[in-house]
Amino acid sequence: MDLESAARELYALLPGEFTAARNAKAKEATQDGDKALAARLRSLPKPTAAAWLLNMMARHRRDEIDGVIELGAAMSQAQQELDPGQMRALGDQRRGLLSAMASSGRQLADELGHPVSPAVATEVEQTLRAAMSDPAAGAALASGLLTESFSSTGLDPVDLNEIVAVPEAVGSPAPAPPRRSAKTPARDELAERRTARAERAAKQEAEEAERRRRLARAEVDKAEQRKVDAEAKEQKVLDKLDQLQNRRDALAGEVTELKQRIEDLKREVASTDRKIEAAEEDLVSAAKTADRTRKAAAAAQRELDQQA
Repeated sequence: MDLESAARELYALLPGEFTAARNAKAKEATQDGDKALAARLRSLPKPTAAAWLLNMMARHRRDEIDGVIELGAAMSQAQQELDPGQMRALGDQRRGLLSAMASSGRQLADELGHPVSPAVATEVEQTLRAAMSDPAAGAALASGLLTESFSSTGLDPVDLNEIVAVPEAVGSPAPAPPRRSAKTPARDELAERRTARAERAAKQEAEEAERRRRLARAEVDKAEQRKVDAEAKEQKVLDKLDQLQNRRDALAGEVTELKQRIEDLKREVASTDRKIEAAEEDLVSAAKTADRTRKAAAAAQRELDQQA
């Protein structure tokens, strides 16, 4: 057992299964004499609801995740090439894709038997948007090992510290869900003992969890109302963030157009300067001709006066 393979198994579980499975793997590593691995396993944090769903999308909706990363790369290229038309088209495509992905994520959560709230779906959409703006964030998303969701202003790189369970695994995509075999291999005696230990540990943890649940139940109603208020406030902030992001996209397009207009005006100024130089040369030539004409007229007038 190594850290990355163990982490991939853990972060493919339902949230309610994570803690017991992590502790069991850490105990197994200790029994195998690998204390360093056991310590790393115990330190793996349980993913937030949004991070869990993003990890599931990386495993079960791989083509959609790849589409998010590819669209982000296309938008970055269009911005570098100062192509406002392409940037507007890709911006419209991004908004449609993010909305579809948020809906797909909630559908996947339902299929896996762990529905999520609208606030979690909003976090998922926010993370997908950030992954489009930063290749490193896209790689972290694709790893399927997120512990938290993340966001981005689109101006600075996403801070990925402590949001990926195994940072050294970033760059390795999450594996597809394993196919179920028609036959179940026979378990050996060691596997049965490990299973029995895990079951006893899970039973003890379940009993302790039930006790804690009874003690905490009295606080749930108050916490639920606070949660509703917090989610409403969070939604307002996220709506504002989306508006600002859209405004930023529009301003970026205007900046690109203004840069092109400045280049056109510079060329027009240079052309006008050349015309002014030519006109000044014509003016000097015309002045010389006029001076010669005035002198000839004066000479003719003097000769006429002498004849008179």
